[in-house]
Amino acid sequence: MDNLVASQNSPADPEGAAQTKNINLSSENAYPQIQIIDENQDFSDKVNKYMKERWNLIDSGFDYNVVAVFGSQSTGKSTLLNSLFGTSFDVMDDKRRAQTTKGIWISRGQGMKVLVMDVEGTDGRERGEDQDFERKSALFSIATAEAIIINQWENMIGLYNGANMGLLKTVFEVNLQLFQQKGRGKTLLFFVIRDFIGNTPLENLTTTLKNDLNKLWSGLSKPEGLEDSQITDFFDFAFAALPHKILLPQKFDEGVAALRKRFTDSSDAEYIFKANYHKMIPADGFSTFLQAIWEKIVTNKDLDLPTQKELLAQYRCDEIANAAFSIFLEGIKEFRRPIEAGNVIEGLGPQIDEIRQIAISRSFPDRIPLLESN
Repeated sequence: MDNLVASQNSPADPEGAAQTKNINLSSENAYPQIQIIDENQDFSDKVNKYMKERWNLIDSGFDYNVVAVFGSQSTGKSTLLNSLFGTSFDVMDDKRRAQTTKGIWISRGQGMKVLVMDVEGTDGRERGEDQDFERKSALFSIATAEAIIINQWENMIGLYNGANMGLLKTVFEVNLQLFQQKGRGKTLLFFVIRDFIGNTPLENLTTTLKNDLNKLWSGLSKPEGLEDSQITDFFDFAFAALPHKILLPQKFDEGVAALRKRFTDSSDAEYIFKANYHKMIPADGFSTFLQAIWEKIVTNKDLDLPTQKELLAQYRCDEIANAAFSIFLEGIKEFRRPIEAGNVIEGLGPQIDEIRQIAISRSFPDRIPLLESN
């Protein structure tokens, strides 16, 4: 639990590397957002279109990251995301104090290959005691995001509901359902403590949070074989604090700028996106993966994440293999008739091999050395 996030050598984002320091995070520059799961729990069929046409990530392979945010309703989650990632999620009207984020929305952060999920707030009067969507959204987020930001007010630390302990208990229970053995990767829970005034040192606040989290974990009913498991077998934890946005706007902006670096600079000692958090879903299969996960959740089926990955991998492999085979069949057309007529074609083997190599190179452009070596 005491180990915070370490640095990692991660694939660089050329766009992000060029823009991180001087990027203008204005709403005019924000990428379009989409509601991937609406308030009726329906999944959008437009995610792949956005990945390709609006976010320009469809060809990124594994070179992208996903982060989600949890927190109570009307506590400034969307405002934090907009400040941190340059998104344009709807924020609360202070005069109305009404729910703004319904369902789950997603957008791309400016100057980075990061997809940002804004999850409907917990403990809202609109849903009342109906916690069904809270549980489902927690399950969905932990299955798809590498890091989860816990938006936390300083004066709520030490409370149960106010400090999101009820939600975190759900997250822990869900995680035990997802991963029935250790070593299948972790998720980072990143506590961002808002309206931090400094009377209580950050170290003391994090100690309180750690103690509460360990107490929650100890009280869980764990599956067979995981009775002695520790919370750090499944989660890593990181902490940061931000001053009051209204009372100390300049300090808040400075804090956000420092915090943003942890999401963009892989050389930073506290870089967020460690390799073992990545779900290893290629960008062009991200939409398929999300939909499969959500369908499992809403139909109350057991969610077996590794199986979903295997199914997606099989789907992608079949798709690429079929494309390669089509190219190969097209290339050997000219040989079919003379062969079927019983003629012997000189040098047929090398010519067929050349066509095979062309089919492979067009379908697996990044994998040729590996294929040839085998």
